[in-house]
Amino acid sequence: MLKFIGKRLAYAVLTLFLIATATFFLVAGAPGDPIAAKVGQMPEQAQQIINAKYGFDKPVVVRYFIYMKNLITTGDFGESVIYTGKSVNDVIKENTGVSAKIGLVALVFQVVIGIALGLVSALNRGKPVDHITRFMVVLAICVPSFVFASLLQYLLAFKWKLVPIFGWGQLKHYVLPVAAYAIGGIASYTKYMRSSTLSVISEDYIITAKAKGCTKGRVVRKHIFRNAMLPIVTMIGPALAGIFAGSFIIEKMFSIPGLGFYYVKAVSDNDYTMIIGLTIFFALLYVGSLIVVDILYGIVDPRIRVAKGQK
Repeated sequence: MLKFIGKRLAYAVLTLFLIATATFFLVAGAPGDPIAAKVGQMPEQAQQIINAKYGFDKPVVVRYFIYMKNLITTGDFGESVIYTGKSVNDVIKENTGVSAKIGLVALVFQVVIGIALGLVSALNRGKPVDHITRFMVVLAICVPSFVFASLLQYLLAFKWKLVPIFGWGQLKHYVLPVAAYAIGGIASYTKYMRSSTLSVISEDYIITAKAKGCTKGRVVRKHIFRNAMLPIVTMIGPALAGIFAGSFIIEKMFSIPGLGFYYVKAVSDNDYTMIIGLTIFFALLYVGSLIVVDILYGIVDPRIRVAKGQK
């Protein structure tokens, strides 16, 4: 087991290193001057000082090694180019909780409603409720979340005035972003739960349980539901990492001061350091969640870690 965990961690470190390297050079090679707005009409000497402060007077390779050294030794993601005196670490500490609150509430709705709808749809295959559910799932997956966000803003906030359009800090501010964020996830969980349930229903042990006289409710609870949930557990791992990243577009549309909001703003402002730092942070969360899922699967079913060890 320790060998299995060690191998997963080694792959994770290599993956994060490659992501950090690729992100740095891609952002560094992007067109545009990250400090053009900051220097403005400043004297040339002042511009040189600012360039030196952020390291833009050095070759990109030198900047890369300096950045990676600070990142590895101190965990410093660097100072924002746009927000003077504010580091990427500060933004992460102050705003991760905001994204996590929105994402966690939305995830709960996604999992609970998605599992319920998927199970009901599979158990009623070919019936009207199944057709309606499948149609709604396809619609929710195909339509982008920002379209749902716009519709919710117009109907619930602008037309019916039930909740505020923008803002953050009160319970009523959760309604629109959580709803817009959760719709696509509900559709995805419904789709995978339905497929997984249909696969389990056709297994021999389900037929055997029915032949032994088990009631439909017992078969669903003890056999179908528990086994159909395994693919959903795999999805929940990365989704937990995603709650910290939040939904970039949703946070921007509803003016929610989360990490997604700052990421979108960093891209529009050419805030190089912020883009690189947040990208690495999101990658760290995602890769970490995959490691946790791998380890949990290896604990639950030793055949998985044996099979992976043979590859």
